[in-house]
Amino acid sequence: MQEIEDKIMEALKELVRWESRKDNVKLRLENDSADPSEMERIEEQISHYQSLLQDMTRKMSSTDVSRTIARSGNQ
Repeated sequence: MQEIEDKIMEALKELVRWESRKDNVKLRLENDSADPSEMERIEEQISHYQSLLQDMTRKMSSTDVSRTIARSGNQ
């Protein structure tokens, strides 16, 4: 079970990274210093990681999911 938890943690980190990038690109778009297609790519990546996380958590029991969520808050 530890292996899937590690994979979930990595996917969470990537999701947070893409969401942060989205915020940065939004600001740049407001200043006309970013390409709108960049936002589309970021949205695709966010959607990918959300789906991936959803699939991975389906394979775990609710107790395991709760433990993993608590673990993600500690990092």
